[in-house]
Amino acid sequence: MRADRPWSLRRRLLATVVAASVVVWLVSLAIVIQVAWHGVSETFDEALEESAQLVLRLGREPATAATAGARSDGLRLRIYYQLVSPDGRVLQRGREAPATPFVTQLTGDDEHYNVRVDGHYWRVHVRRDPATGLQAQVGQPWEERLDLLEDIAERLAWPALGLLLLLVAVCWFAIRRLLRPLETAAAGIAAKSPQDLTPVDAQGMPQELRPILGALDGLLARLGMAMENERRFTSDAAHELRTPLAALRNRVQLLARQGHLPAEEARQLRADVDRSTQLVESLLALARLDPVKTLEAVEPVSLAPLVDDALAGVGPGRGDPGAKAVDTARVEAALSVPVIVGHPALLATLVRNLVDNARRYGGPDVRIRVESTALPGGGTRLAVRDDGPGVPPAQRQRLGERFFRVLGSGQPGNGLGLSIVARIAALHGARLHFEEGLDGRGLSAIVDFPPR
Repeated sequence: MRADRPWSLRRRLLATVVAASVVVWLVSLAIVIQVAWHGVSETFDEALEESAQLVLRLGREPATAATAGARSDGLRLRIYYQLVSPDGRVLQRGREAPATPFVTQLTGDDEHYNVRVDGHYWRVHVRRDPATGLQAQVGQPWEERLDLLEDIAERLAWPALGLLLLLVAVCWFAIRRLLRPLETAAAGIAAKSPQDLTPVDAQGMPQELRPILGALDGLLARLGMAMENERRFTSDAAHELRTPLAALRNRVQLLARQGHLPAEEARQLRADVDRSTQLVESLLALARLDPVKTLEAVEPVSLAPLVDDALAGVGPGRGDPGAKAVDTARVEAALSVPVIVGHPALLATLVRNLVDNARRYGGPDVRIRVESTALPGGGTRLAVRDDGPGVPPAQRQRLGERFFRVLGSGQPGNGLGLSIVARIAALHGARLHFEEGLDGRGLSAIVDFPPR
C-alpha cells in the first residue's frame, strides 16, 4: 500500500483562502455589474420616456419630418423614434429608425417593450397622446446598452483584479506569519539532543498549539523517567558486578597457582572475566556520561601525551584481552594541531578508545596513523586511520550504536567503545563520522571539533 504523500498545511490553507476569495470576488463582481446594469437600464428607460414626450410635442406642431429631424439633430440626441398614427402608420421617424412600427400591439398606455425588428433587438417605450391618438415610439438597440455594460465591466474588472491580487498577497503574508509558531516549535524540538528531555518552551505559543506541546512534554517526561531508571539500573548493576568479578579473577588465579586448574583453562577463564570487567567499566562510563548535559571544566589539552598513553595503556595483560601488540614503528602521529580545547579525562578516553579500536580490529600488521588538522571553517579534526580490513560502507553509519559489532571480525568486544567516543564527542559539540582508511583500505574514525 502506497504511503500518503506529505502535504503542506500552509499551501492548503492558502489555496483554500484564495479559492474562497476568488469565488467571493466573482460573486461580488456579478452583483456590482447587476446593480450597475439595473441603474443604467433605469436611466436609459427614463431617457426613452423623456424622448417619447419630446416626440409627442413635435407631433403636435405643424412641422414636417425634416423640421423634426432638424430639431432632433439640434438637440444632439441619438433618438430612434417613430410617430405612429392611430391606424398604425408611421407618420414621422428618425433617420435610423425602422420604417415599420416598433410595436404593433400595445398592452397599455405607457409601456416598455423588448421587441425584435429587422433582425435586431430593441428596448422601446411607447407613449400615446389621448387627445390625438398619436403614438410616440422611441427605441434603443440593446447593443448600445450591452456595449455600455461591457465597458463598465472592463472598468471594474481591472481594479477588482488588482484588489484580488492584493488580497492574495495579504493572505499569504498573514498565513505565513500566523503559522510561524509552528516553525518555532518545530525548531525548538529539532534543537533538542537525545539527552535533552526538558519541556518545550510554550511561551508565546497559540492556544491551539499548546495541547500538542503539552502531550509532547508528557511524552518527554515519561521517556526521561524511563531513561533515568535505565541509567540507575545500569549504574547499580555495574557497581554490584565489579566486586564479584574481581573476586572471581582472584579465585581463578589462586586455583591456577595451586594447580587445581590447567594453565590453558585458567588463561581462558581470566580472559572471560577480563571481558566481563571491561563491559562493566564501559557501562559505568556510559552511565556517568549520559546524564551530563554540558562540559564546564574545559581547558587546552595536548594531544601527544594522550596518544602516547593510549599506545602504552592498552594492551594484553592490561585489562584488555582482545587488544593485540602492535609494532610502535607502524604507529604514526601527525599532529598539525597539537592542542584541543576540551575535558582532559574525557579526551583521553576518546583517544584511547579510537586507538584501541584500530588495534583490536586492524589485524596483526595494522598500520595506524593519528592525525590532527585544522578545519577550513575553524575547529580541529582528529582522525585515527588504519589499513586493516575496514568496515563495509553500508555498516559504517551504524558504528557508534550501543552494542553494535561488525560480524565476522573474529575479535571479542562489547560494542560500547565507539558509543563512548560518540557520547564524548557530542558533549564537546563535535561530530563523529567514518570513512576509508589509509591507502584506500581500513577505516578512519574522524571527530570534528568546533572552533572555541
